[in-house]
Amino acid sequence: MWRKSATALGVIALLTVGSSGGHTARAGGESSGPITMWTVYDTADRMATMEPVLEDFTAETGIEVDLVGVSAPDLPQAMVTSAAAGDLPDVVVHGVELTAGWVAEGILDPAAATEVIEELDPETFSESALRLIEVADGGWGTVPSDGWGQMIFYRTDLYEEAGLEPPTTYETVLTAAEALHGDGVSGFALGNAAGNGFTQQVFEHFALANDCHLVDDDGNVTLDSPNCVEAIQFYIDLNEFAPAGSGDVDTTRAGYLAGQVAAMSWSPHLLDELAGLFPDTPPSCAECGDDPAWLAERTAMVPLVVGPSGDEPTQYGITINVGITTSADTSLAQELVRYLVSDGYMGFLSISPEGRYPMRSGAEPDGTEYADGWAELAVGSGNNTATTAELYGPETLDTIAQAATQFDSWGIAQGSGALVTALRGDLELTRILREALDGNVTAEEAAQQMQANVEQVQSELE
Repeated sequence: MWRKSATALGVIALLTVGSSGGHTARAGGESSGPITMWTVYDTADRMATMEPVLEDFTAETGIEVDLVGVSAPDLPQAMVTSAAAGDLPDVVVHGVELTAGWVAEGILDPAAATEVIEELDPETFSESALRLIEVADGGWGTVPSDGWGQMIFYRTDLYEEAGLEPPTTYETVLTAAEALHGDGVSGFALGNAAGNGFTQQVFEHFALANDCHLVDDDGNVTLDSPNCVEAIQFYIDLNEFAPAGSGDVDTTRAGYLAGQVAAMSWSPHLLDELAGLFPDTPPSCAECGDDPAWLAERTAMVPLVVGPSGDEPTQYGITINVGITTSADTSLAQELVRYLVSDGYMGFLSISPEGRYPMRSGAEPDGTEYADGWAELAVGSGNNTATTAELYGPETLDTIAQAATQFDSWGIAQGSGALVTALRGDLELTRILREALDGNVTAEEAAQQMQANVEQVQSELE
C-alpha cells in the first residue's frame, strides 16, 4: 500500500528513525519495499494528489512507497544531511540544477538512471532535457520528468491604460515599472531577499537576457563581464520600484494576487492560483471577491526578454527529474521511476500540471499521447477545476510548452553543473546582490565579488 510518511520538514524525523531501511520481502524472498520517495511537491493538496498514483503503483507491483515532502529550498541541505547519516531516500524528485553536484558527491546513481532511460528509449525524451543531465563518462545522472520556463506576468489593464509596451526588454520593463509605481501598486515585484533561491532564479532570468553567463564554454567564470555589470545595475534600478520588505516566492505572489503589483517574474505554477483554483493562496484583490477570474482576465505572460547587450530574447527555466540514489534498493527504485514517466505519468504530472510540461511526448519516439494528455489535465482541486486551455486558451498552452523546452540556465550546458549545485547550496551570490541593492557596493563591485566567490567555489571542487 502507499504510505504517507511526512511532509515538509518532517524529513528530520525520518532521518532520526530511518527512512530507507527495513525492506520487507515478497513471497519467494524478493524485496517489496517499502522504498522511500522524496518530493518537492510538498503541500498537503499535492501530497494528497500523489496518493492514488502510488496506490496504483503498489497495487500493480506490490512495492510499497513511503512519500516524504521536502520543500525545494530545503532539499539541498536535507540531502546532504541524509547522505552524511547514511540514510538517503531511494528516489528523489529534484531540479536539474542539483543533478551534476549530487552525481559528483555520490548521492545519485547515474548507472541506474541510464538503464531506465535506455529501457524507455532515449528518443522518447526531450533532447534538451537529456543534454542537461549528461555525465562525463556517458549516460545520464537522473531521469527527466517535466519542465517549466520563467515568465513575466503583467497587468494588461494597467499597461494599456498607461499606453505602455509589453515588458519584453530591459527598457520596457523598467519604463513600465517606473510609470506604474504608486497609488497602492508596485511597479515590479522581484526576488531581493539575501540567501534565497527565488532571488537567484529571478536574477538569473534577467542576467541571461543580457547575455550574462556564469561561465563560458571553457568553464571560465565570466560574472565580472560588462554584460553582467549591466544586468546587476538593471536589477538595482528595477528594485527601486519593488514592494517594500523582503521579496521572495511567497511575498511576490501574495502582492500580485492582491492586485498590488503591476508585473513580476514568476514560474507558470502561478496560473492555477491566479485563476482561483488553489485554495491555499486565492486571488485577494478587491475585485476578486465578486469575480475570482478578474485578475486572470487582466494578466498576460511574456516568455522571452532581452537586454541591451543580449544577442537574442531568452528565458530561464529548469527541468524536474526523478533521481535514483546510490543507497537505493535499485531494482525497486527503477520500477517506480519507470512507472512515474510511463503508466503513472499523467497522475504524476497532475500535481500542478500548469507548471509541468512533460519531457516525454509519448511512449514511442513519434508519440504524442503524453503531451496530449497533459493538455487535458485538470488544474485545481475538488469540484473547482478546469484545464489550462479552458482557463487561458490554447496560446497559453503553446507558451508553456515553448518555455519548458527552449529555456537557458547558468552553467549546466557548459559542463559546470557541479559548480551550479554548489552555488545553489550556499546562495552567496544573492547576498552579494543584496549588498548592491542596499547601495553598499556598486554594480561593478558586486560583479567583482561574485566573480571571486564563484572562482573560489570552483577551485574547491577541483
